[in-house]
Amino acid sequence: MKICFLAPANSAHTQKWCRYFASQGHTVDVISFIDAQIPDVTVHFVDTGASAGGSDKDKLKYLLKAGAVRNLVKKIAPDVVNVHYATSYGTVAALARLKNYALSVWGSDIYEFPQKSPLHRALLKFSLKKASNLFSTSKAMAEEAAKYTKKSFEITPFGVDMDLFSMEKRSRGDSDFVIGTVKSLAPAYGIDVLLRAAAIIKKEHPQILLKVRIAGKGPCQEEYQTLAAQLGIEDITTWLGFIPQEQAAAEWANMDVAVICSNSESFGVSAVEAQSCGCPVVISDIPGLMEATKPGETSIVVPRGIERALADALVRLYNDPSLRKQMGTAGRAYVAENYELTACFRKVEMLFSQIRK
Repeated sequence: MKICFLAPANSAHTQKWCRYFASQGHTVDVISFIDAQIPDVTVHFVDTGASAGGSDKDKLKYLLKAGAVRNLVKKIAPDVVNVHYATSYGTVAALARLKNYALSVWGSDIYEFPQKSPLHRALLKFSLKKASNLFSTSKAMAEEAAKYTKKSFEITPFGVDMDLFSMEKRSRGDSDFVIGTVKSLAPAYGIDVLLRAAAIIKKEHPQILLKVRIAGKGPCQEEYQTLAAQLGIEDITTWLGFIPQEQAAAEWANMDVAVICSNSESFGVSAVEAQSCGCPVVISDIPGLMEATKPGETSIVVPRGIERALADALVRLYNDPSLRKQMGTAGRAYVAENYELTACFRKVEMLFSQIRK
């Protein structure tokens, strides 16, 4: 099968999809507005003149490239076109009058973009209307997207490589109680809540040898590091910066509890990775996160934004090592049953075959 993705080539998600389908012998092309390379994949860079992190106004330049995208798709002559991200790439695909393509929604295009103005909502509705097939990584996001279309969604969750994200990566032998996360340092992901909860634990339970490890980069890095210093936990907090998947797997496996306390999230791929590593998870009460775990068995759910509730959940898990082990084992099994990488992509492959017909 010849597959063409219209998606940002520098995205880890785009690259994961491309790696899988190329490894299965499919011919893969990517049309991208960001210049990046992907092994064993032909990337067609379309220079829009807009920066990847630019404003919505700047990204209106994308729309001027609809003709170029249409000509590239005609030249590539793929069996299947899969457009990722409902707005920007999705709007370009709609304006390009592409035929019989699947549109994968990502998250901010559904949760944030349409809240900006009536024009933004109209653009989202236009993009969803023109796609012949709609994909969502979670049921929760599909329900949110249903506000803007009457079409149904196929659920195509992010799968996890369980050989990479494995409890075998655990190498610690100390008595510390290690908590942490691997997330972007942005307001949506509740890193400040994690820091405040850690400060509560340090103050109220000095007997706990607490260590906090935070991997990721983002616009709030300086703000969060300043907050850690103000809270008096800079000595127990390690900032790892951006880390590759291999290191992320080792981090999850070596945590006693993974903390994913987002206040907005379309699907909890980080929670799936942590569970795959046999790590119990504390999550906020976000539908996408709860869908990615089995609350009460593989995760403890706390109200978003409430550091006291998070601190109490962490202390509970510290005091009950057998519960941590039980949750970790159940989490690994839950991922194997629902989010194993190959099984997830085989479903997409089947959907692509149906679209091709």
